[in-house]
Amino acid sequence: MLALIPARNEGPRVADVVRRAAPHVRAVVVVVNGCTDDTEAQARAAGAHVLRSEPGYARALAVGYRRLRGEAVVQLDADGQHPPEAIPSLASALDGADIVIGSRFLAPGGYRVPPARRLGIAALSAWTTLLTGIRIRDVTSGFQALSPRAVAFFAEGFPEELADANVLVRAWRAGLKVTEVPVTMTERSGGRSMHAGVRAARHVGRVAAAAARERLR
Repeated sequence: MLALIPARNEGPRVADVVRRAAPHVRAVVVVVNGCTDDTEAQARAAGAHVLRSEPGYARALAVGYRRLRGEAVVQLDADGQHPPEAIPSLASALDGADIVIGSRFLAPGGYRVPPARRLGIAALSAWTTLLTGIRIRDVTSGFQALSPRAVAFFAEGFPEELADANVLVRAWRAGLKVTEVPVTMTERSGGRSMHAGVRAARHVGRVAAAAARERLR
């Protein structure tokens, strides 16, 4: 299994994530996108292989999937929110699934998601269930393990503008099996999220519309 880490301006944090992930995978791949700091240098110094993409979380994932086709992959954020120590738990669940989601809502403890964001996630979860019949509580979690089949599927076509619940609908349409395991996450340790700056209601609306379009394709 390989680790895939999209990173934008995470210079103070990415090296720690790379070092913590390394014992659990064969190699760590960091995709830098739109960086204006030393993220790339820090990732390389920590032992990661570095790829580059155009700015954007979805574009970074798309580049990673195309390069890592044929491999099992675990993807996690570079901000320290996703615990690399949970990688074995996600990897073992791939025995019965193509996509394993690390869910902060199935595990006790961890940081409390702000109420407005939690409401948005709950709404997207309900919408995704309505569209597909899949019951995933943490539908927006970016901490995921993917089978070689799933990586190959996304390498052939991945939405480069928005990667959220719409991706799970696309996976469902392709017959990929999605499941969820509990993971205790922490609040990001600083910096600015790649998802920051988007009004929560607007983002939820965009994702809901994209998921509906995927369902109708």
